[in-house]
Amino acid sequence: MKITLLALVLAVALTACATPPPPPSPSPTLLPPTSLPTPSAIPTEAASLIPTPIPPTAIPIPRDALFDPQRLNYAHNFSTPEIQALLEERGSPLATVRIQVGERSQRFTDVLVGLSSLYSINPKLLLALMHYHAGLLNAGTNDNLAWAMGYQGDGGNRRGIYSQLRWAAREIRAAMREYTLRNPNDPPPPLVFADGTRQPVSADIAFSRYVLARVLAPTTNPGGLGSRLEGLLNTYARIFGDPREPPTDWPALAQPFMVQPMTTIFPVTSFFDHDAPFLRENGGIDTFWGRHETDIAFAYDGHTGWDYAMGPPDAILAAAAGNVTFAGNSDDGCPTPAKAVIIDHGNGYRTLYWHLHRISVEAGQQVAAGEQIGIAGDSGCANGAHLHFQVQYLGRDVDPYGWCGTNPDPWATQAAGQVSVWLWADAPSPCGPPAAGVVVVDDAGPGFSSSGDWLLNEVGYAGGSRYSASSFPGSNTQPWRSAALAPPLVAAWRPQLPSAGRYRVLAYIPYALNGLDESREQRYLIRHRDGESLATLNAEDARNWWADLGTYDFTPTKALVISGSLTGDLRRGVWIDAIAFVPVRP
Repeated sequence: MKITLLALVLAVALTACATPPPPPSPSPTLLPPTSLPTPSAIPTEAASLIPTPIPPTAIPIPRDALFDPQRLNYAHNFSTPEIQALLEERGSPLATVRIQVGERSQRFTDVLVGLSSLYSINPKLLLALMHYHAGLLNAGTNDNLAWAMGYQGDGGNRRGIYSQLRWAAREIRAAMREYTLRNPNDPPPPLVFADGTRQPVSADIAFSRYVLARVLAPTTNPGGLGSRLEGLLNTYARIFGDPREPPTDWPALAQPFMVQPMTTIFPVTSFFDHDAPFLRENGGIDTFWGRHETDIAFAYDGHTGWDYAMGPPDAILAAAAGNVTFAGNSDDGCPTPAKAVIIDHGNGYRTLYWHLHRISVEAGQQVAAGEQIGIAGDSGCANGAHLHFQVQYLGRDVDPYGWCGTNPDPWATQAAGQVSVWLWADAPSPCGPPAAGVVVVDDAGPGFSSSGDWLLNEVGYAGGSRYSASSFPGSNTQPWRSAALAPPLVAAWRPQLPSAGRYRVLAYIPYALNGLDESREQRYLIRHRDGESLATLNAEDARNWWADLGTYDFTPTKALVISGSLTGDLRRGVWIDAIAFVPVRP
């Protein structure tokens, strides 16, 4: 009954799209194609429909005379195998140290990589701190493990290699966070020394200088800070090279190379916060759309990645090919450690997968894109089962959805920040021209037509979308629910395909608040070479992504997609935005 009624309504819409309708009447009719701009093959003209975001460029951080700011966070091609080889070559006792984290006994090297990646710290810096304070990169220094970072505060409760390492990593991370979150005209928090002395700093103190002073001050008295800084820098330079030199050979920003880390679409529950992704509240979240949001629907303030509503037995997949640099337990300060996986993709990017229920890979393992690496769960600091997915470029957190705002990305302009670009290879960016061969028909562009009074929203592909409450057609299986009496609203997308061929059809579902829950049965009629097919999607799951409507053979003159407010549910929201036709290569 439902499909029959839908087919009838959409058949009328097909006819209206094919020929101009009669003169306007009180009843909604599909707008005649002649009233729209001449349809053309996009991507060429799609760019004109899309608001121009600020182009991603390198962060304009001036050279620091003490320590290059980028080197605080990253060392290229220096991860688990390189660290372990260095420790063994130098005869360091750290090469054989094992640390118990939850139920797992893990190598020191694995713990170091996990902590340094999570907190965006160059592992060379942590090793240099250990060697400066305790000579731990040399043989025969086992007795110095207890105070490896030189910190004996907190009543001596930080004794032990793991406690020392965690203290230093968190102190460095806190310094980066507090330097960033302050008002630029205000100084960052004062330095605290071993004797309890608090020393204010100036508002214009350099980023690197402040971060290093924060982790060294608690190990000395005020008069000794200068020699501590000099000693650390000399130690780093002897082992790893001059830290003042800006890197010139690190990888550039990547073209899209990732796929979704899941087998099917799952609802987004938290966005990346471009305001300041430090897990610290400071008044709201800036989404990749360039909008400041305070509604809890978008995330908790300061979120460092993306959360997806997943749990056992949902499989977690590698977002791209790479080397597993960490697979184990991460003590994030909660009652139980988080099961986590980190993959280095060799191009300056790494992906982090947190709160897993089970891990399916081991450190050092090579994985392919889409290969299963674990099962989603709620381990560690998780409030309910979900996947926390985090992406870093040159050691700093970035948003894989890029930046669509017309104002500068606030995160990219911070001293601790980084540039974000669209990284998904399996779908077009909602705010950039599509890849060569991909044809996109947007609701604000050529090839689109509609009937009825759709409401407008400023979030969506090319900077906008349309929506309406759904209409229920009635059903023999649900006779207690009344059918809608008003004619449904209809929308149609007619692409001008460059050639006949096989195309994957995607529908963009925006993530925006409109007072309605999304339809769980939004329907699309696809007309293709071999006839017509009906696709139904759950827009509640698909929002903020491209829903897959299937793959079909098309001819340039017989390609049409129709949807509307007629759905299988009552009083839910229906989104109308862009449809993409992605060529499928033989």
